[in-house]
Amino acid sequence: MAGLAAAARAAELGASVVVLEKAGRLGGSAGLSAGILWTAPDVATLRRLDPGGDAELGAALVAGFAPAVEWIRATGAFVSERWEGQMGFGSAVRVDIAALLAAWRERIERAGGRVLLGSPARRLLAGGGVEVAGAAAGELRAGAVLLATGGFQGDPALRDELIGAPAGSLLVRSAPGSTGDGLRMGREAGAATSAGRGFYGHLVPSPLARWGEADFLPLTQYHSSHGLLVNRLGRRFTDESLGDETSNQAALRQPGARAILVFDERVRAGAAASAPYPHGRVVDRVAAAEATGCRLARAGTVAELVAAVARWGVDRDGLAGSLDGWRAEPPCWAVEVQPTITFPFGGLAVDGDGRVLGRDGVPVPGLFAAGADAGGVQSARYVGGLVLGAVFGPRAAEAALSRRSGRLPPGPRPRGSPAPGPD
Repeated sequence: MAGLAAAARAAELGASVVVLEKAGRLGGSAGLSAGILWTAPDVATLRRLDPGGDAELGAALVAGFAPAVEWIRATGAFVSERWEGQMGFGSAVRVDIAALLAAWRERIERAGGRVLLGSPARRLLAGGGVEVAGAAAGELRAGAVLLATGGFQGDPALRDELIGAPAGSLLVRSAPGSTGDGLRMGREAGAATSAGRGFYGHLVPSPLARWGEADFLPLTQYHSSHGLLVNRLGRRFTDESLGDETSNQAALRQPGARAILVFDERVRAGAAASAPYPHGRVVDRVAAAEATGCRLARAGTVAELVAAVARWGVDRDGLAGSLDGWRAEPPCWAVEVQPTITFPFGGLAVDGDGRVLGRDGVPVPGLFAAGADAGGVQSARYVGGLVLGAVFGPRAAEAALSRRSGRLPPGPRPRGSPAPGPD
């Protein structure tokens, strides 16, 4: 999302653009998503929900949302009307993500740019550019490089170091190629990393007989916000109403990195079997979970449910105490769940225009990052995914080309904001 958005904007500005794509297809994790572009409706909401996020980046994100939506709409790809309340608080639209990615690629290539598949960047070159492996192996010189490799969630060592997630404790719920290439190249160039161990993902059933891209959306337990979550000691450990994506992070810190989601028939027939957001996919998520062979229990009473779940190794007394007073509409349900990661909140330190910052706080010349490679926007609460690329990719392109143009043509920048000045 970030790389193609930046390249499309740079092509609009007359730049010579090359997109190096590690995989054999474009789109990364964005191409696997439901196409929901969203974030907090205003800076006050953003700061209240996630005060640990970088204030400058947060303000740029909120201000850039509406212009980014209109810029995307101008490609001709479907963009829904805006709605409020995404993830409980956000402003959102749904985008035809496949059509958008195709439109950006067409714009890049129509302007004379190149999109090279199966061609990962391996190393930044002194003086500007990258060493390329794969189909386009060789050296590619450039005046500016944008790192947009989708995050480091696919690398167990980096997850352990930067999130505190031992190998095997997190399923990866993203494109498989996001293994920290951008982070490593940035660090080798002297870049600093942002603080924080937060990450975005969702709870899914446990254990799983299969796990692939087709399972990412139907197995997500969005309805956990309507149930109760307990750990293997039978104790609640999170405020479920904050959302499944928040409980997902909390579950990683529990014994065995597992939890039990408990809910009743009202939730199963309602939230678990309906679209989780406007234009969302309607899936019976309990049936989908059961089909994977996970630990799932159905009982006529709370006492029977406690006995069934205790056989999974969950403390019976602790669970009984947590469910004491629970007013359930039978039958009662329980599913063992586990955390996943789609992308980390930490990454390379950047400024509001995507310039990668060195360990001394000074921008690394000619180096930019956007999307999941750029950290700091969010710290603990999830406040947007695709929008990070849609807003900060074009901003980085404009900043990279600011020496060539004192006035930039109209683009995805908040109305009334000045074009970037000389670097």
